Amino acid sequence: MPAHTTYEHSRPSIAIIGMGFAGTWLEIYLLERAQKALTIFEIESYEGRRGGGVAYGECADMHQVNLSPSRQYGPHDNDQDYLAWLNTSDRSSWPEPFKSTVADKVFGPGSGAFPRSLFRLYSLDRLNEAKARAERRGIDIHYVSIMAEVMDIDESQPRAVLTLSAMINTCGNPLHPMNVDNGPGNRVIADIWVAATGHGPPLVPPFMRNIVASERALLDPWCPKIAARMAARDQSERIFYVGTGMTTYDLIMLDEGRGHTGGAVMASRHADLHHVYSEGHVHAPTEVRIPDALVYSSTADELLHGKPGYFRGAIEIFQELTAPVAEGGGGLTSEQVILAWQKYIPDLCANLPSAELRHLFREKTPLNTRAIGIAPNVGKALDRAAARGLETWAVDIHDMEERPDGIYIDLTRHDMPDSPRALHRFDRVYCGVGMSNDFNDIKERVPLWQSIIVKNEFTVPHRFGGVVTRAGGKLPGSRAGFTVGMPMTGMRIERGFAPTISGAVVSIRTDFPAAADRIMEHLRNLS
Repeated sequence: MPAHTTYEHSRPSIAIIGMGFAGTWLEIYLLERAQKALTIFEIESYEGRRGGGVAYGECADMHQVNLSPSRQYGPHDNDQDYLAWLNTSDRSSWPEPFKSTVADKVFGPGSGAFPRSLFRLYSLDRLNEAKARAERRGIDIHYVSIMAEVMDIDESQPRAVLTLSAMINTCGNPLHPMNVDNGPGNRVIADIWVAATGHGPPLVPPFMRNIVASERALLDPWCPKIAARMAARDQSERIFYVGTGMTTYDLIMLDEGRGHTGGAVMASRHADLHHVYSEGHVHAPTEVRIPDALVYSSTADELLHGKPGYFRGAIEIFQELTAPVAEGGGGLTSEQVILAWQKYIPDLCANLPSAELRHLFREKTPLNTRAIGIAPNVGKALDRAAARGLETWAVDIHDMEERPDGIYIDLTRHDMPDSPRALHRFDRVYCGVGMSNDFNDIKERVPLWQSIIVKNEFTVPHRFGGVVTRAGGKLPGSRAGFTVGMPMTGMRIERGFAPTISGAVVSIRTDFPAAADRIMEHLRNLS
C-alpha cells in the first residue's frame, strides 16, 4: 500500500478540479493573467478526458459534434479560432477514419461533422501554447498533474484541503488503477480551488432502475468501457433508445458506423424531434404569454432583457413562467415554454439585424433549443436509419425488466391511440436522455458537490440548473472556492445573462475572463 501523498507548495497555488473543456480554458485565461510565480494543480479523474471532459474526451471517435466549427470555439471573443485550428494544426494525431477521409481539406464554417475528440486536441493545443507564452514572459509556473477525483473540501485550515479518491462511475469500476495520485488519505492543499466539474452523472429514469446492472443496458453513453461493449455486440440486435434528442442521435450515428442492421426504436413521451433533423412533429405546446420583446425588440439585448419603461424581456418572462406555483410562478417546464415560443422565431429572425441574430443564437437562450439548425448531416444519418427500419414512438414507459432473452419494456404508445399497454421485447436498451444538470440531484449523487452544497454550505442549487454564485464564479459561502462551466448557470442568471437550458461549449465560454480576473485578484489579495 503506497504512502499517503500531500500536494502542497509554498508559492501561491490554485487547484482546478476537472480538466475538461471548462478547466482547460480557465487555465488558459489564468496563464494570460499570471504575473508572479504560481503553482497550478490540474486535477482530472480520468486521463482520457483532459481537455475535453465527458462530451469531448476519450469516447468512440465516431461520436459526432452536432455544431458547426463557427460555434465550437474556446475563446469568448474569437469565433473563428477552432476553424483556424482545423485548417492549420498537425493532422497526424487526428482519429481515423476521419483523418484519411478529409486528407488536406480546407474547412469552412459549416463543413460537415467532426469527431468530438478533435475538440479535445484543439483545447490541449491551445493550453500548451498558453503555457509556452507564459514561459517566454518569464513567469515561473509549476504544473502538478493529478489523476484523481476530489471527494471533499475543508477550509478550516489556512489553506483549503482537498481530499482525493479514485474515480468510480457508471462503468461500475475505477477508470484507472489506484496509484500515488489518488486513494483514501491523499490530498491537495491550495490557496484557491475551482470546481470545473461539468455535467453531473448520467440521468437514470425511474423505469430503468431495475436494469442498471444489466449488461444489456447502457446508461452512460460516454463511458469508454460501455462504448467498447456497444461496438462488440451483435449488430443485428434490436435496440430501444430512450430519448429522441441529440444524445440519441449520436448513438444512432455510432451504430450506423458499426454497421448495425437490426431494428431500432427511439422513444420519448411526445416523440418531439428537433426540426432540423427530421420532419417529426411538435407536441401541442401549452399556451403561455408571449413576451412583447418577441415582437418589438430591435436588438438581441432588448429581446433578452427588455426595454426599460416599455417592455420586459424574454428572460424575465421565462423565469416567471417556470417558477414554482408556490412562489407565484407558472409552474411550467422549460420545454413547455420553449415549444410555445418557438413558432415566433421566424418573425423574430425577420425583425432583428443579422449581426444581432448571430450574437443571439451563438449563445444558448430560452428561445433556440429546437428552432435553429444544427449539423444537417445528422438529419441525413437519421433518414438513413429510418430507411433501415428506425421507428419513432411517443410513449409512456412504466417499467423495464431483464429476462434471459432480452429486456422487456412495459409501455403505452400514444402515437397509436388504439394500442393497449403491453410488453415489448428488445435485445438492448440505450439511455439517451443525457447527463444531469439538476444540482438538487447532483448534490446527492456526487461526493464533491455533497461537500460543497450540503456539508460546507459553500453555495446552494439554483432552480435553473446551476448553483448560486457571485460575480466571477465566487462561491458565496466559501473563503477560497470558485466555479466555472456548467455549474455557473445560476450565476449567469443572477448577473442578467440568459439561462442555459442545456449545457455546451457555446454556453459557458463567456465565463472564463470574469472568473480568471476574480481568481487572480483574490490571489493577489492573499499575498
